[in-house]
Amino acid sequence: MISLRAQRGERFDAPGRDLGLRSDGRWGRWWQVAIAAAGLLLLLPVSLLIALAIKLTSRGPVLYRGTRIGRDLRPFTILKFRTLLRDAEQRIGARLLAPDEPLYTPVGRFLKRSKLDEIPQLLNVLRGDMNLVGPRPIRPIFLATSTRDIVHYTARFVVRPGMTGLAQLRGGYFTEPRDKLRYDLVYIRNRTFWLDFRLVAATFVKLLNRWLTLGVVLGLIFLCASFAPALFKEPFEVAVGGFNLSPFEALGLLLAATTLVRQIPAHRLYLYQTPTNRPMVCFVLFSVLAGVFAGDLVPRLRDLAYFSASGFLLVFLVVSGEVNDRFVVRATRVVALAAVAVSLLGILEIALQTHPTTSGTLLAHAGTPRIAATLGSPIVLAAYLVLGVPLVLVELAGAERREERDFWLICATLVIVAVVLTQSRTGLLALWLTGSVFTWRASRRTFRMFTGGCLFLVALLMVTGSLRLSPGAVGAEWARRVSLTGAAISSEVRSHKALVGPEPGRGAVSVVEVEGPGELAPHRAQSANMHLTLMLRAGFVGWALMMWVIGAALTAIYQGSRRVQDKRLALVLWAIFSSGLGFLVSMANFNAFYNPPVQILFWGLLGIGMAIVTHLNGKRPTFNVIYRFGPGD
Repeated sequence: MISLRAQRGERFDAPGRDLGLRSDGRWGRWWQVAIAAAGLLLLLPVSLLIALAIKLTSRGPVLYRGTRIGRDLRPFTILKFRTLLRDAEQRIGARLLAPDEPLYTPVGRFLKRSKLDEIPQLLNVLRGDMNLVGPRPIRPIFLATSTRDIVHYTARFVVRPGMTGLAQLRGGYFTEPRDKLRYDLVYIRNRTFWLDFRLVAATFVKLLNRWLTLGVVLGLIFLCASFAPALFKEPFEVAVGGFNLSPFEALGLLLAATTLVRQIPAHRLYLYQTPTNRPMVCFVLFSVLAGVFAGDLVPRLRDLAYFSASGFLLVFLVVSGEVNDRFVVRATRVVALAAVAVSLLGILEIALQTHPTTSGTLLAHAGTPRIAATLGSPIVLAAYLVLGVPLVLVELAGAERREERDFWLICATLVIVAVVLTQSRTGLLALWLTGSVFTWRASRRTFRMFTGGCLFLVALLMVTGSLRLSPGAVGAEWARRVSLTGAAISSEVRSHKALVGPEPGRGAVSVVEVEGPGELAPHRAQSANMHLTLMLRAGFVGWALMMWVIGAALTAIYQGSRRVQDKRLALVLWAIFSSGLGFLVSMANFNAFYNPPVQILFWGLLGIGMAIVTHLNGKRPTFNVIYRFGPGD
């Protein structure tokens, strides 16, 4: 009887008034309408992307319109982004939908889990059907059963239903209706503006905690470094205690602190045991002791803070996160697609700047500019793409359908062509090494084709003198590098701080005095070699310890690729190992550790590799307890 009257839209005197519960009327509507309108405006770009994703991945309308029971048992039409197949509601019937049922659209399960499907309910708030806070609206099919079995169940309908509420925050989707009613009645009896505000704020924090997982935040930092690297430089940097922090570097530090705080319920702070822990600790101790004995502690602490926060910390964050097969696949695919996107931007850049005629090709064009894409430097772009090439090849090797193989084959070609168009000689060498190592494990036939093709291409370019690869240009570059390296090492050896570094705290600025040819006086030249710069900052010992960190990680990743049972994970580990070898070559061409995009990508890949080795090798991970507190002390 109740459900029939509700469906006809008749007013029903719920017993809530007999329990001393007041109807909400127009109470508190002004601020809820304002927040709903602002939310719709701010979330408009997200809504458009969701609508496009729904249209491209499934048939049917973008919005779901369903009947729900509202205030005074009046039915209304609720709006959501559609997450289920068109006839799913009839197939579900009078039950709750399990998370693993095959009725979701390709993007529906993600929208449901992230609560993004509920954005259109802000329109229900504007129309007066719902509040931001209140009991959750129910389907008519559940009304008769709940009213018959639960005393005073209709008391919850004296107020408008809400997008969020006490029952939603304290309970969950599968909480029993009887328990939800208790929370609803507590809310209705005690509702005030301040309570509603706190519930909305708590919901926002809960959603942020669900959306902004460690993987999502690190992915955001990586994408910003790839496509908007200026965010990591002035004028966005803030001076804090003698250090210049970008917003994303500060976010990384906040993530580290959050990761440690989450361990507090276990009454201990711990650190997973990885092969990189010992060399990292040795680097930290060496930097501190060198500063104490050399009398330049402050600049050395500045270097230590930078290398730790931008490198070691990133590995720590990834290894400490919730790592599973799905996380690895998504993370490596993001890296691969980012490399493809940056390559495509660089190729479009050069296509707009050059106009090859029928008398010559682009590669033979004498005035072909070097591409830099979003990274601002051809050398940085080459190093970035060399790190990403093996992960693109992983996607190609793992493609099951012909369409996927064709897509990733095109992507791999774009990335390799982009490396060539950077005209970076060291980049080509790093590409040859990285690709050869990866294909040697993946397919011996592909290995022969790749190595032979690269050697033939380089030989052709040297013979034709294209893209800065004429014998004279290569010889002059080699002579310049030998001169700079010799000058840097000789000045290092002559210094009484050769072992600990004569120039700590100067960042990427690396200038050495080079003797002029013949009778020319010596002159000062910029040295763009991270190996040499690291020696100037931390000495031979500091450089050796940093190589120990990288070498320990690559060795563990190499060994893990042999032990991990999952073929996809084993191939990812081998790809990261290949990328690491190429990066060691790329370091000789620019100050890699002082470049945010390459720094984040390299240490992030090492972190993913170490996380696979730590969590997904079939054994239970071990950890060192840093500090115990609370019960049991």
